[in-house]
Amino acid sequence: MSRTTFDHVATEYDAARPDYPASLYDVLESALGQPLLRADVLDVGAGTGIATRALAGRGARVVAVDPGPVVLRMLRDRSTSRVRPVLGDGNDLPLQDGCVDLVTYAQSWHWTDPVRSVPEAARVLHDRGVLAVWWNFLMADGEPWFEDFTARNEASTPTYHRSHRGVDYGVPMRESGCFGWVRPVEIPWRRTVSVDDFVTDQSSHSHVAAQPADARDALLADLRSGLLDVFPGGVAELPYVTRVWVCRR
Repeated sequence: MSRTTFDHVATEYDAARPDYPASLYDVLESALGQPLLRADVLDVGAGTGIATRALAGRGARVVAVDPGPVVLRMLRDRSTSRVRPVLGDGNDLPLQDGCVDLVTYAQSWHWTDPVRSVPEAARVLHDRGVLAVWWNFLMADGEPWFEDFTARNEASTPTYHRSHRGVDYGVPMRESGCFGWVRPVEIPWRRTVSVDDFVTDQSSHSHVAAQPADARDALLADLRSGLLDVFPGGVAELPYVTRVWVCRR
């Protein structure tokens, strides 16, 4: 897993990335068959700790793993004693066998090699433990500002395409034989966010952050202008869906 690209946008990432809907954590508790209170959780690709803090807020003990030292320092500064930050890699987890109830990947599973990360997740889970991987997806198709922004990202970054929203990320888990069942869950929700915060959010995504400075600045300026045409008051109401794949040992 190579996510240290987020170290140089850690401040933007932490300030403007959206949280996840509360019902996501209800889904996790249902799969576990127990509350998150006192559960042992491994949050992989934790970044600055958006999901980590929510898990700890429900009473879980969380080991937060990320390869980026800068984002981990920010996570440490923002977290309680329920969270233990560890520098590490999702393809080679720095934990012993069978030690956690839940392994989570919030916006980070796609940075791993499933040939390695699937058995690694299964290895650190105890019997009947749960692996959950999820993403927030913006669903503004048909809006001119979104179509322009997406098309320009697709043109500049060959590995980026909106079709990734339709990928079945549960396939490698099903095919691995490591899990008894794999279930997709979809949670629609709406985000109220200032235009400036949304633009900052987008600046922290890898396909934007990796662009040359001039191109990136022009892209973000046009995104802001397009959003203000639709939301002249400076506050946007945007449709999202959180897609989660829950996998039980």
